[in-house]
Amino acid sequence: MRTRTSGARGGWSQGGLGRRRPGGGLRRTRGTRRSQVVVVRAGEEDQGQGFVLDFNEEATEERRQRRREVASGLEEENSKADAATAAEAEKEADGLFDEDEVYGETSSSSSSGDVSTSGDRGETASVVDSSAPGRGASGLGVDAASTALGVLVLAAGVAAFVKRREVVGKVYSVLGITSGEGGEGSEGASSTMADKDKDKEERRWRQEARGRLNEMCAELKNYPNVDLSSRNLRSEGCAYISAALAFNDVCEIVDLSKNGIGGDGILALCEALENNLVLTEMSLEGNAVGDEGASGLSELLKTRQNITSINLNGNNIADDGAKGLAEMLSFNTELSKIDLGNNVIDYDGAVALAQGVKQNASLKVLNLSGNYLGALGAKALSEGVRENETLEELYISGNDIGDEGTEQLLKSLLSQNKMPLKKLDLSNSGMSQSGIQSLCEYLKADSCKLEWLSLYMNDLGSAGAMDVAEALKQNTSLVHLDIGGNNIGGDGVKALAEAIKENKGITTLEMGYNPLSEEGATILADQIKFDSKITTLRLGWCKLGADGAQAMADALRFNETIGTLDLRGNNLGDKGVSAISQSMKIVGLEGLAMLDLGYNEIKDDGAFALAQAMKANPEGAAASINVSNNYITKFGKTALEEAASMVNEFTGKEVSITY
Repeated sequence: MRTRTSGARGGWSQGGLGRRRPGGGLRRTRGTRRSQVVVVRAGEEDQGQGFVLDFNEEATEERRQRRREVASGLEEENSKADAATAAEAEKEADGLFDEDEVYGETSSSSSSGDVSTSGDRGETASVVDSSAPGRGASGLGVDAASTALGVLVLAAGVAAFVKRREVVGKVYSVLGITSGEGGEGSEGASSTMADKDKDKEERRWRQEARGRLNEMCAELKNYPNVDLSSRNLRSEGCAYISAALAFNDVCEIVDLSKNGIGGDGILALCEALENNLVLTEMSLEGNAVGDEGASGLSELLKTRQNITSINLNGNNIADDGAKGLAEMLSFNTELSKIDLGNNVIDYDGAVALAQGVKQNASLKVLNLSGNYLGALGAKALSEGVRENETLEELYISGNDIGDEGTEQLLKSLLSQNKMPLKKLDLSNSGMSQSGIQSLCEYLKADSCKLEWLSLYMNDLGSAGAMDVAEALKQNTSLVHLDIGGNNIGGDGVKALAEAIKENKGITTLEMGYNPLSEEGATILADQIKFDSKITTLRLGWCKLGADGAQAMADALRFNETIGTLDLRGNNLGDKGVSAISQSMKIVGLEGLAMLDLGYNEIKDDGAFALAQAMKANPEGAAASINVSNNYITKFGKTALEEAASMVNEFTGKEVSITY
């Protein structure tokens, strides 16, 4: 026998006797507040054999409570389910259980005597089934009536009940269950679930991002020097934290470099800084400021002159942005440093900046390295330099100004004696021997105050090095000289070594990437062995070999000033390192603080020699030793570590060894 319910929601309870129908069967009466189901066994004539299952409000509430409990349990099984969606799914499932599809297909058969009638406020639905096997997706007999409640509650987990209902697919998707058929409803539900998971992840990410931004704001409000570099702020994040800089009376230095900040973020920052009177230094290196952002900063710096240093290196600023900044230099009387290196400033921008430099009376540091000035741009810039009286540092490397641009610039420097220029970077400028003459004249001049000079990676050759050497004999101001990467051979090295011996001012000599070979090393070592002021000597990648290392080792036995020695990439091997180690054993040799032996084909024997030297002369052991990119095994490393530990035990000195 099969029972079937339809219509208003209700609960199960026992009632009075039902009315018998011919042939047996079931009759259900449904009203607004009360429904009855009468079950009569087939073939029984006695009215007393029937019984009634009816619905009332108390049972209805109990049934709903049971459903909520089950839905809650299913929701807990899937921790990723959205709470709001699960509640909605429960509501839809509650309605689903009262629909006809819960019990299978509707059938009508005169042979079985099925009857179905309905009305507005009252309905009668009767289904009579013979003792033949039940039809539909689920069969409930009289004997199973007592388990009907459990079947209804578990119906949501039976795939046969949910095939044709999209709402069931939604319930399953929320709970992470598949229906097994994968119809349209299931696919749509899966897609919805994926979208919701994505939304949840995005909301979580936004919450975390907002938390980090708030932490940054707190830093800006509480510390005078704040480093917010490489935080992936972008324009949106920059706009968010900018509010913390408005009316800020604590933060004086802020680093926002490498954050992907574009023009919009910079404009928001400028708006906030309109109300800041404390900030003095700001770094925006490695962002995407562009011309738009540069123009916004220009307007800000015209009025807010508390900012004295700004770094705009690597920001894709072109001529238009440079023009705006140049105009700012004409108004600003407090800015002392501006870094515009590694942008895309061309001739027009150089002309504009020259005018700004010409009229500015506060700028001390100007970096234009890595742009596209060319010879014409350098010539235009020289006009501004000629009139400026405050510039102390000028960096224009990597602009391909060539001999012509170098000559124009140096003539401008030579023609005026009011500029206190101390640092000049002409590295990688395409300069040759013919262009070095004007520089040599400037170095010889009494008005030259230059202390730091870089000629790295040009094409001077030995002839150009000899010209520089002659100028150094008359110069009394230079302290740091970088002449590396200029293809200087034996004659050039000899001339420079003699000049350095006469020049008592130079303390740092960088000659790396020149083919000095053993001959050049020997010449240089002989000159610095006695009566030298050199404290830093860099000879990396100069093809010295083991014999050249031996020459340098001999110089170390007598030199008392060298504190930093760079011998990287010279193929010294164990033999060359052993020679240097022998000199380091001499008690009383305490000047060497940093020894760089990277890329030298050193093996364990060389490491053992270094370790023995450290133990023999702990007082003279270098504080920093670099032996990276060699062939030292764990045995050599252990020996070095033990030696460093012993040095620390005897002298208290920390020895840092880089592998």
